[in-house]
Amino acid sequence: MERLFHVYDYTNNLLFLDDYVLDDKNDLMRVTGEHYTKVVKTVSSPAIIIELNGTCQMRYYFRAICWDKTLLIGAKLINGTWMINEYFENPSGYFVLTLMKKNLLEGRITLIQPDKNAIMTSEL
Repeated sequence: MERLFHVYDYTNNLLFLDDYVLDDKNDLMRVTGEHYTKVVKTVSSPAIIIELNGTCQMRYYFRAICWDKTLLIGAKLINGTWMINEYFENPSGYFVLTLMKKNLLEGRITLIQPDKNAIMTSEL
C-alpha cells in the first residue's frame, strides 16, 4: 500500500510528499517518518521561501532544523498541485547561491521571508 503525505505551507498551499524524493546527489531517497517530520517543520514554518518563476514554477523552503543542520525542500507545481520532489540536508552555501544566482540574473525569483511578511522580487 502506498502512502501519501501532505503538509500546508506558510502561504496555506497544500503540498504532497510521495514515498521517494531526490537527494543532493540526484538519487532517489525513500522518505521515512523522520524525514516527514523534518519536512513538516521546514515547510510549515520556513526561515525563507525561494520561489522560481521560470518555465516551471518551483519553491524552495529553507530552515535550520537543529543547531548545526539546515534543510532545503524543493517543491514543483505540477498541474495545479504542489509536489515535494527534492530534499537537501545541509546544503552548502555555494549550492544555494548557484540556485539563486541564475534566476536572479534572469529576473525570475521571489524571496519570501515569512516572519517579516517581506517579499523581494527580482525584475530586470
